[in-house]
Amino acid sequence: MTATHSTPADRTTPRPAHSLLTFTAIALPAGWIFLSVPLLTGWPVAPFVLATLFLGMVPAALLLTRRGKNTSVRDLLRDCIRLPHPVAWLIPATLLIPVATRVGASLVGGGEPLTSALVVDLIVNVVSSVLIVNLWEEMVWAGFVQRTASKAYGFVRSALLTAALFVAIHLPLAFYGIEGAADLARNLAIMVASGIGLRLLIGALDVWGRGSILAVALLHATFNASADLVDADADWIRYAVTLGFGLMVLLAPGLRRSHAWTEELR
Repeated sequence: MTATHSTPADRTTPRPAHSLLTFTAIALPAGWIFLSVPLLTGWPVAPFVLATLFLGMVPAALLLTRRGKNTSVRDLLRDCIRLPHPVAWLIPATLLIPVATRVGASLVGGGEPLTSALVVDLIVNVVSSVLIVNLWEEMVWAGFVQRTASKAYGFVRSALLTAALFVAIHLPLAFYGIEGAADLARNLAIMVASGIGLRLLIGALDVWGRGSILAVALLHATFNASADLVDADADWIRYAVTLGFGLMVLLAPGLRRSHAWTEELR
């Protein structure tokens, strides 16, 4: 037998599973701590969402990316500002969920009046959300977590794992405004369904758009903004269409068997 010896790089470069465990060990407590503060104090939630992102998730993702051997922090940041190829992928990233949500509301009821003021508000909401939150959020979730998971587990399982981590880190949000176990179960079901649908859609767009985190951040932002297109009681339409489109992605030839995202993306 021929003995094999690990090089220093082999010993210091974390494997995908180890990187994900390390990220979880850092980001999960940060999310639980920061997102529990408003629940206990009644303070606004938004600052603590940003704290979870920029003090817990982003530093962990950048540090672990820097230690990886298949990518670099510079490549990850470049993907945040790079347009998809072809650029036409920006069209479904922008319109798919809002249009489907609006069509669904027109069929079953519950749609908000589509005025010019609403459209302007939606545009401002999407642009500001991408710049402030979703670009950096997807740098973590799509650029680090989901791509890292895909190397070890493939497309479908990486999407499910990323959705599970997303729900786990944001778990305290499920306790906001509840009056009992039924409300908690409903909130968790919403988080799981939308998480699975989004991660499948975002994973596919990341591959098809050649690694443009900007495009997937836009998809995430338009998903959030689509809540303004329907009444609160009809917001289930947004979750249903997102999950439905996510499951449809699984019908794409070859995508479910895609393991090497670095080869797909370049």
